[in-house]
Amino acid sequence: MKSSISRLFYLALIFVLAISSLNAQESDDSRRLKAESADRHIRFISPAEFSVHINKGLWIIMYGANWCKFTQKLTPKWLGLQTRIRAENLSRDINIAKVECTKDMDFCTSQGIDGFPTIYVYENGKKYEEYLGNHEINEMFTYVQEQVARHKSEEVVEEVVTVYVEEVVYENEAEENKPRKSNKNDYEQQQQQNNQQQQQKQKPSDKKLPKKRNQSTKKPTPPKNQQKQQTQPAKNQKRQNNSRPPKAHPNMKRTKQAPKYIPPKNAPPKYPPPKNYERRYPPKNPNVVVKATKKVFGLVESLITLAVVLVVIYIAVRFKAIKSHSSYSKSKIPLYRDLTQEEKFMLHYS
Repeated sequence: MKSSISRLFYLALIFVLAISSLNAQESDDSRRLKAESADRHIRFISPAEFSVHINKGLWIIMYGANWCKFTQKLTPKWLGLQTRIRAENLSRDINIAKVECTKDMDFCTSQGIDGFPTIYVYENGKKYEEYLGNHEINEMFTYVQEQVARHKSEEVVEEVVTVYVEEVVYENEAEENKPRKSNKNDYEQQQQQNNQQQQQKQKPSDKKLPKKRNQSTKKPTPPKNQQKQQTQPAKNQKRQNNSRPPKAHPNMKRTKQAPKYIPPKNAPPKYPPPKNYERRYPPKNPNVVVKATKKVFGLVESLITLAVVLVVIYIAVRFKAIKSHSSYSKSKIPLYRDLTQEEKFMLHYS
């Protein structure tokens, strides 16, 4: 009996392991096939195209490898992000592409790629930042919207500053390049001024004294109410002049400020990350020991569940056998106390 139970246990264990390995192989194959089908529609960029096109505008680029399972998981979602950017008419504001590092490994190492997948944002040929959020389409799309809004606001500020600086420089150059009249020498002008001063000193009697005012020529004093009415607009002008801020430069002109960013109405909600959230998700270089321990614990759990199921099955079968044996003994073999005297005598002396 014990040998049969042990054989059943080993057979069930082999069956469970075979099923788990088949499921793992099916999941790996399906993930790889989905990634390959998505790669047919994703825009790829080569190092030569990168050096030509990256210098203009905003770019978001994913560096991946076709053998990496994390890249295989992200590739269909990256295709979904690409289609959503085109559907929302954001392809003019931001460019999305993918780099296959198995073909161009030297280029990926030059860009500082140490794991797959890695997502970088480039602005006018310069690396701006790395995306470390969750690999979901909604969250990646909200991040793209934020980057587009930031890039647009910075472009508006740069245009305002450049126009303002050009106006000031042009006005300063115009003032410096004005034509100036110089018919006489500075020396002759100084001599004439000195001669005029000497003549004024020699003839003090020629000075004209101011005339005395006659009483008849005095103007009548206005009434008090009229004086108040005249002083009120002067006060208002003073207040207006005081309220204006003084200009730093006489040729400077006021310019409009950059508009504040208002998010679109149909923007998807941004979900906050959980408390125990790792920024580097999925892990780029997972530890081998951690992976091995996880696999061992999973195998132990499956073995424990299998053992519990087998024990329950054995108990049920044993209980059924005991019950059937007891009913058989009651129906076919009577007890000694239920026998008659003749049957007992025959049992003893037979």
